Amino acid sequence: MNLHLSKKSILKKTFQVGSLTLLSRILGIIRETLQVRYFGVGAVSDAFITAFKMPNFFRHVFAEGALSASFVPAIVGSVKQGKQEESNGLMTLSFLFFEGIILLMYVGVLFNTEFIAKLIAPGFSEEQIAYTIPFLRILFPFLLFISSSALLAGALQAVNHFFAPAFGPSLMNMFYVVTLIGCLAYKLPPTVLCFGILMGGIAWMMMHVYFFIRKGFFFGAITPGAIKAFKNVLTKFLPCLFGVSIFEINLFIGGMVASYLPQGSVSLLYYGSRFMNIPLGIFAVALSSILLPHFSRTVLYAPKRLSFYLLEVTKLVSWVILPATLYFLFVSRNFFEHVLLSKKATAFQIDQAVVILMIYIMGLWFFCMNKILLNLFYSMKDTWSSTIASGVSAGVNVLGDLAWIYIFFKYDLTNVGPYGIAATAVLAGATLSMGCFSFLKVRHQFTFYFGNFINFLWRYLVQLSMGTALFYCIYSLAQCYFATTAWAQFFATGLGYWPLTGGLALAIMLLMHRTKKIFGIKVYFLELKEVL
Repeated sequence: MNLHLSKKSILKKTFQVGSLTLLSRILGIIRETLQVRYFGVGAVSDAFITAFKMPNFFRHVFAEGALSASFVPAIVGSVKQGKQEESNGLMTLSFLFFEGIILLMYVGVLFNTEFIAKLIAPGFSEEQIAYTIPFLRILFPFLLFISSSALLAGALQAVNHFFAPAFGPSLMNMFYVVTLIGCLAYKLPPTVLCFGILMGGIAWMMMHVYFFIRKGFFFGAITPGAIKAFKNVLTKFLPCLFGVSIFEINLFIGGMVASYLPQGSVSLLYYGSRFMNIPLGIFAVALSSILLPHFSRTVLYAPKRLSFYLLEVTKLVSWVILPATLYFLFVSRNFFEHVLLSKKATAFQIDQAVVILMIYIMGLWFFCMNKILLNLFYSMKDTWSSTIASGVSAGVNVLGDLAWIYIFFKYDLTNVGPYGIAATAVLAGATLSMGCFSFLKVRHQFTFYFGNFINFLWRYLVQLSMGTALFYCIYSLAQCYFATTAWAQFFATGLGYWPLTGGLALAIMLLMHRTKKIFGIKVYFLELKEVL
């Protein structure tokens, strides 16, 4: 079986996964909008978001993060060598071990819920803690189903099947949205919503089981080869546990600090990070998911080619993320004021949400690159370099948050506290990027083609400036035209605003793609002609 992906296949699969992720993000926006309608922005919303954040945090750092990063290279090796019995035994052993850990974690949460709630939100009032406890007890098992899906997804990725892992979040969001609609229509309690989320997690897992069996995988006997492969997974898992999801760790720490701020701060930080995660998930997470097994195979047959791939992936990330950053900065106020927080938040809270998103967006390039850089390390089976870089990044985040706590209370600046938390997360993300690049250069002797990248960057910035000016001119002319019609509000702040701005942005990007040769811009993964 030829499992090697060409550049055309990488781009095609990234587009496929990104499209499915886009569907998930659209459903996510609907979900968040309904959730604001249901909870508002206050004590109950803070409690629910905090409770749901805990299984989601472990989902990112444990299941989709460390588990995938350590498990995928191992299962890729077994599949590539045709060791079907070993790969089936590895699945069995991994399930018994990792799902057993999660069951033990749930027992601990079940019998110490109040302590856990106060640990993850030390600044919450007794009222908020009382809201958090039942939410946490119901929602934590969500992790069990998602971690099972992550293991199954690892096997599917080893044979270049990415549909199920990419569609899973959309499936879960469908259950989430339907349950929210029911809760709003019939005024059902929040615990019903929690059970609806669990049902979505079960559906997510069962879909993975179906494709897992369909692709010829099974849960087999635990052979000596499977035990050896599992030991390799385990030795990589612990460093990965800390390294691969440092962004989530930083957000989690930020949430703990935010619990000391006025009610609603946790919710505003959450919504800001969620909106920022739209381009991060659609592009960076999709691309890094495709590249992890590809990098793992490249290490085996042509490791020196990784330097070239790093250059071209950096150029691709820049080509996509820089205009995405400008677009999200442009639409941020409309999104919060007229979509997500409309009539459910004060004017000051809307202003806060806009500023928080703008701060997060400024770090989007670093967050995207970190997803790919960390997977590059894991494909080379180097977990310590990324762990050290992540440790420094986490240290920057913790020190920054502690500094902000001191400033908040010493100078009575709690209302601007969320800005500091968001800025600290961006600084930590940039620190991680710089650390990863340094280790690639010093420890792995990567060749950095700085001249090539700078030549690309200045040419692209010229093209992007012209594209941005064209976008603004056409948008302004369109608004002037619609202002004289009955459609003025529909296109200025209503539903028509999004196809207008989104369609125009997409058209400008397609134009920039068509004209990139005029500016002398070359991006390996954007070339349509296949070079093998």
